[in-house]
Order: sequence, then C-alpha cells, then structure tokens
Amino acid sequence: MRRISLLTGALVSALSLAPLAQGDGGYRLVPNWPTLPAGMYFGLKDAPPPPAEREAQAAARRAMGGQRAAQSGTGGPTNQPGISGLAISKDDLIYVFNRGPKPVMVFNTAGQMVMAGADQDINGKAINPSWQHSGAVDWEGNVYIIERDAHRIVKLSPKMDRFLMQIGTTMEKGNGPDHLDLPSGIAVLKSGNIVVTDGYGNNRVILFSKDGKFIKQVGKGSGGPGDKGTGVGEWTLPHKLAVDAQENLYIIDRENKRLQVYDKDLNHLREIKNEKWYPWDIGISRKGDDGFAYIADHEGERVHKMQLSDGRLVATWGSQGLGPGQFDWVHGIVVDSHGAVYAADTYGQRLQKFVPSSSSR
Repeated sequence: MRRISLLTGALVSALSLAPLAQGDGGYRLVPNWPTLPAGMYFGLKDAPPPPAEREAQAAARRAMGGQRAAQSGTGGPTNQPGISGLAISKDDLIYVFNRGPKPVMVFNTAGQMVMAGADQDINGKAINPSWQHSGAVDWEGNVYIIERDAHRIVKLSPKMDRFLMQIGTTMEKGNGPDHLDLPSGIAVLKSGNIVVTDGYGNNRVILFSKDGKFIKQVGKGSGGPGDKGTGVGEWTLPHKLAVDAQENLYIIDRENKRLQVYDKDLNHLREIKNEKWYPWDIGISRKGDDGFAYIADHEGERVHKMQLSDGRLVATWGSQGLGPGQFDWVHGIVVDSHGAVYAADTYGQRLQKFVPSSSSR
C-alpha cells in the first residue's frame, strides 16, 4: 500500500505540471456584485494602506513588538482587515466572514444581502471580528465562526440569534481534546461530524462529533506548535479545507504548499502538489460531484480551477492588484450549484463573482 501511495503522489505531481489556461481562464467577472446596503461595508470603512506602506508598517511592528510578544507569550498572526473567508449553504447562500462591524454577512446569488449578524455577545464574550478566520454552514443551516485568536469555534442557529455550541476553550490555547491554538479552517460533514484545521498555533487536523466531542486527530506527535513536518499526515500550518461528494477532505497544508486528501474518517488517501503555487483556500460545490475544485492562490494572487482526480490545473485567472478581476490577499473561495465562483480578498476588502464565459447568468 505504501508503494502505491508513493506512485500516486508522483503521478499527481507530474500531471499537475501541465500548462495552465491563461487570460480570464474561461470565466468573466460579474460587474457591480454584490450590492451592499447603505452604511454596510467589508472590513475597514477606510481602505487599508497600499502594499508598500503595509510592509513598512509591519516591519516597524515586528521591530517594536517582537520582544514584548515573546515576553508575554501572546504572539500570533497580524490581523488583516477585509474578508477572512467564505462559506456557501446547500441553497446557494454565500456567507461572508467579515472583519468589520457585521462579522457574518449573507448574500444570495443575485448579490442581495439577506442577513447579517454575529455581532452580539456569544457564550459570555462578544465576537472580535478582527480575530475571525472564516467559518462554515452545515447541512441544517447552522453557522460556525472561527474566532481564531480566542482559540474557539462557536456554533450559532441558522438566524445567528442563538448560541448552540463551542469547540475550544475561550482565550486558552492548548493541544488537548478541549483546546485549540489559533484554529484556521472548518468543514461539517452530512453526519454533523466536524473537521477542524488547528493550524496557526498547533499543526493538526481534528475530527469532532456533531456535539463537539473529540474523536481523533492527525498530526506529527501531539500536533503541537513545534510538531511541523512534511511527511504523510504531518503539517506545517493546515489552513482551510473542502469536501467532495464522497466526503473526501481536501486539506490545505499551507506552508508545505500542498493538499493532503483524507476520507471522512481522517484516513489518508493521497496528496496533491503543484509547482509555484501557494494555496490559501479551496472551494468545492456543495453537491461536490462535478470533479473540480477552485484554489485561492496567494502566489501571484490568482484563482485556479483544478481537477480533483489528478490535481491538474485546467484554468487560471487573476493577478495582484485592486482592479476588476484582481486580488490583494485572496483568502476565501466558494462555488455555487450553477458553477459561479466567488472569491474574496482581505486587503482588497472585496467579494467578486465570476461565471463561465459562456454563461448568461
């Protein structure tokens, strides 16, 4: 079995180096989508500074704050504004996890906002939108929010008006069954079981039951902050993930620049690598049976359409920038039942919709 797995990985890597379709990738931007109600916005009300200025500010923060963070033990990722991630319901409602006044904003495919919320106190603590790192919607419409820097995931009712459950212990990091350390991604299976990538602090992927009980984890050693690795079932920042029709899990191993593929019970199946990519998110339709995934790629700020069978990239579009069809830290991606692709960026503070060029939608 080990030899077959290695051969499969080599085949996936070889096939994935095929030339990419360039230009618009066969997709066109839907203009003026979505329509935000008056007074609503993604991220900061005023746009963040341009890249060069951001880099200078970040360098200054590192120089001034590194020693303080080391002394206090409270280091962690620098928060970025804008949109931290996307999810999509079985009814094609697009959930935007927003680092802004409304932590969750929900749109229909026409671009109309139909709901917004999660700005109330939840389980004794208000959501800090600058701490968000995406979330999920389960098959019953319940909403899960990753409050990364509070080391917890909260589950809300479909209208986001009732707290239902929490995974992790608020403001306490760890790598035991009841703690998380800067969690990064989540997917919910049809059974209600929950898969969490515990990636910015720890290096593990965890399977929980529907009621939030620990079932198993995959990682090197205990999967703690120092347990980084490049082997099968090892991680260097497991980031986000998506699920296909068979409920196979396509998990981004971000700093290893690969996907590791598992079944719904967290048994390893294969890996997918591509040359010169830096995947941050992956989207597969809720139906999950068309054979494709979409990758939000920070390398060059672009989107790829990828064949699930062999990892080959069959289309690519996007570039660094703030113009139409460009991205500035593309960090969230989903696809609806009609094949429309929605991609969001953090510093760009935008959500853009792309449809196949031949589509009339």
